[in-house]
Amino acid sequence: MTPKSIYSDPKIPERVAAWLAAAGVGTLMLAIAVVMADIVARKGLGFSIRGTIDLTQLAQIACAFLALPLVFLRESHVSVDAFTDRLPRVLRRFVHRIAAVITLALMLAIAWYSFLQAGIQVGQGDKSVTLGIPILAYWLPALTGMALSCAAAAVVIWRDE
Repeated sequence: MTPKSIYSDPKIPERVAAWLAAAGVGTLMLAIAVVMADIVARKGLGFSIRGTIDLTQLAQIACAFLALPLVFLRESHVSVDAFTDRLPRVLRRFVHRIAAVITLALMLAIAWYSFLQAGIQVGQGDKSVTLGIPILAYWLPALTGMALSCAAAAVVIWRDE
């Protein structure tokens, strides 16, 4: 008996992607709580919480990129099906696979160029403006989401429909 791969058990990638998406959303919820506390502090107590923008930007990046693999796996991107719905099933599956291959190629290119840009910024020691958060903290969720989106696109290509 051979162990199951992620391709033979479709629930494994979906579970991992769902946990990552939940982590991203949780991060954004924490940032929203900080923004709300900042508003209350500014209006009621006369002071502002330092670094709210830095934290909110980091949370937005984490939320968007960590949710992306789940979007790929569920094929939840905005699409126009008016043309493909009219195709015969065999041709529709072919078009679907070609679209998934193109998606994977584009995501690989985006991930690669983002990795190169991250290397430049990390090498220069870039940091956030207010709190001085190392730029790597911003790139890690983005690069993780991109890499896992590539994996998710590959799963979609090889998944039986």
